[in-house]
Amino acid sequence: MGKKSGENLRKSSAHNRGLVLQLIATGEAVTRIELAGQTGLTKMTISNIVSEFLEKGLLEECEEKLTQNCGRNPICLQISEHAPKIVGLLIFRSRLEAVLCDLRLQILRRARWDFSGLDQESLIRRSCGLIDEVSAGEERILGIGVASIGPVNMKEGMILNPPRFFGISHVPVVEELRKRYPWPVCLDHDSNSAAQAEKLFGVGKKVQDFLFLEVTNGIGSGIVSNGEVVHNSRGYAPEIGHISIHGNGELCSCGNRGCLELYAGANVVSEKLCRELGIQADFEELCGMWDKKEVDAALREMMEDLSVALVSAVNLLQPELIVLGYEAVYLPERYVGYLEELVNRRKFIKDGQRTVVKKAYFGADAQLVGAAANILARIFSGKILA
Repeated sequence: MGKKSGENLRKSSAHNRGLVLQLIATGEAVTRIELAGQTGLTKMTISNIVSEFLEKGLLEECEEKLTQNCGRNPICLQISEHAPKIVGLLIFRSRLEAVLCDLRLQILRRARWDFSGLDQESLIRRSCGLIDEVSAGEERILGIGVASIGPVNMKEGMILNPPRFFGISHVPVVEELRKRYPWPVCLDHDSNSAAQAEKLFGVGKKVQDFLFLEVTNGIGSGIVSNGEVVHNSRGYAPEIGHISIHGNGELCSCGNRGCLELYAGANVVSEKLCRELGIQADFEELCGMWDKKEVDAALREMMEDLSVALVSAVNLLQPELIVLGYEAVYLPERYVGYLEELVNRRKFIKDGQRTVVKKAYFGADAQLVGAAANILARIFSGKILA
């Protein structure tokens, strides 16, 4: 992470407090001297902020350690185990999940409900039940972050009209949760949420520009540009899964033809392989059979289809990194490497800098912890006070 800029202005105190908390939580700066150096804030400002956080129970001081030179290292700071917590809620096509995280985005509790049918009333009721389960007994909750399949309008806090979601549409999920809980609530697309988690604590921690690619029974994307998750002025997230890779291809539920997710979605590849092999297996299990020629051929074709859309995205956005999430984390490294090779071979700008492809640090949980990261990002930016 590059140097963060603090501001020695009273009106910027929320920004400064959030910045100091972020540096300590992420381990980028853990002493008062390091905090002053990273932020450019005065030692007095740092001391005041740290003292406030210690008094509120957000931080604790680590035990001093002797140095080889008979001196003592500066006292280190870390997030207190008694600090307030964050709730995350993931809304997916076949399940709801809730998680309780600390300010380092570590999972403390989780709960899940799987379903094969759903309506709007059940969606809200079951979501609240999971939130109640993971937050039970916690006196201090800083907020509820929601990550949902798209499309969503994050500015209005609404899930719009996700395909293959039992006809549920235009759900004011933020409004409904605010009626029931006294905490701040925010909503974002699940891919954007995962990108936020990977930016704060994952493989994108030291990267300013990257693309998060979610591969499951749909294909989603989140974009980080100049260190920030990208949202347009109307609150919508990017939808790489609906880039057409075959102009005269199959008709998609969105109305377009030849959309990427019709060919490279994990469910599409799995169903095709199961028919060919005469077996029942999920995508993770099939990835473990990569040495079968049918599986190898299908996974290579999947990487080739993904690369068509990714090359277009790379040419538009010029990311340093592509992060693979959801079921793509089960891909053997040989296919991750093949995808990276295809993207770099075909992209327009060849300046010697490779666009790297990596699996998400949070693995298949990236979207789940990303829900909590939506709140955490607002705390770190000073929009929600810890």
